[in-house]
Amino acid sequence: MRSFFRSRRPADEPVPAPANTRGAISVEAERIRPAEPAMPGMRREGGPIRRATAMDENVPRFSMPISNGLRSATTVAPEVSRRLREAFTPTRPKQEVNALFIGRLGTIRRIISAIEEERANVVLYGDRGRGKTSLANAVEQIAVQAGYLTIKMTCSAELGFEDMFRALMGRIPSSYHKGAAGNPFSGPRGFAAFDERLPKGPYTVTQLADVMDEIAGTHVLMVLDEYDRIASEDTRNKLAELIKNLTDKGSPVTLFIIGVAESVDHLLGKHPSIQRALVAVHLPPMSDREIERIILAGAEAAGISFSADVRRRIVNLSKGLPYYAQLLSLHSARAAVGRSSNQVERQDLAEAVKRCTSEAERALIEAYHRVIGPEGAGPRADVLYLCAQAPTDDFGSFRESDVAQVPLRGAGPAHKPEVINRTLAELTEGDGAILQRVIVPDGHRIRFRNQMMRQFVLLMQAERRELL
Repeated sequence: MRSFFRSRRPADEPVPAPANTRGAISVEAERIRPAEPAMPGMRREGGPIRRATAMDENVPRFSMPISNGLRSATTVAPEVSRRLREAFTPTRPKQEVNALFIGRLGTIRRIISAIEEERANVVLYGDRGRGKTSLANAVEQIAVQAGYLTIKMTCSAELGFEDMFRALMGRIPSSYHKGAAGNPFSGPRGFAAFDERLPKGPYTVTQLADVMDEIAGTHVLMVLDEYDRIASEDTRNKLAELIKNLTDKGSPVTLFIIGVAESVDHLLGKHPSIQRALVAVHLPPMSDREIERIILAGAEAAGISFSADVRRRIVNLSKGLPYYAQLLSLHSARAAVGRSSNQVERQDLAEAVKRCTSEAERALIEAYHRVIGPEGAGPRADVLYLCAQAPTDDFGSFRESDVAQVPLRGAGPAHKPEVINRTLAELTEGDGAILQRVIVPDGHRIRFRNQMMRQFVLLMQAERRELL
């Protein structure tokens, strides 16, 4: 690398420092004497001092370099980058209920009804990428507008039951205590927050429920997000006991639990005693109409437009997952802006698909290639495509008979039913199986073990199947 840069100028020719490269990374610097101190922007390698040169024009740069605030972008205008980041948010949930929050109104109504009318604790569950946290944020905002005191915590594997609820109770001010005479605003309290009402050391679920029963003048909604990360069986058992106690006491505290799971049992464990105290809400995939509205709303917010053909293809590739709709829309829009256009076309979507597959979760990439082999073709690849295109229920499962009905595009003649059935059996067996059979009242159905694999298969085979 050093010889490359030296070939562009004589080795001993001093280079004046450009006016706009203060603090820039040094690519090559003049030699300095070992005894002399190096100044900012210089390097010491022996010999005379040389200032750092400007970076090579081919080196990638941040689009919005920062120095005492935002400076002008060197490639994409900062305003355009900001609009795209706010319009399409695949890596972070929606924080506000605004024009960019699309759909899920029926689910929100069910959750509100459970909290407000049934005074039940709520569990929201479903597969990854469906927008559970965005929905929880919306419910939280709506509850605040109605006067609820909402407290949210994102769970982690190392979080224990006592630490979790001590932190939550510490966010309820003493002004909501009943007081000595049952008046929420009377009598000396002598504490700042409700965590001080708990024993200093370990405490029981009953003691916690008793302290929660001292709350008055509000209704507390405790939101426990990413509860699937809780690994402790003791924590899960204590939470189940707390749910039962809160219901029996008619406590002014409601738990709203959110997590990735196929069922409530997978999330909370099997506790039949709490079933009557819970309302379980499953979050299904979005409809095609809702996915298209996400694209249109984001496009309007970003000041760009997607052709009808591109919108249709993004909808087909997303298969009801808002995460993939946001991701494909964002990368497609950036590709269009990169070629100085505000119209997203099919070529931009093709670039987005390449980026999504190359940057996908490593587990998806490895599982996919382990199943189909190095050639990337053959009956397994074909059957995976058929499974990805098969019609599913709200839980992402499909009937075995539906697979053979899907037309096989861009890969020669269709396989015989016996070949498809034999390949399905191969894909559902063993530790590395990419599919799984699920039991239903009328027999069994099939689903991807990792639900995001469905979209990943389509993205990996998009060009071969002429989806682009």
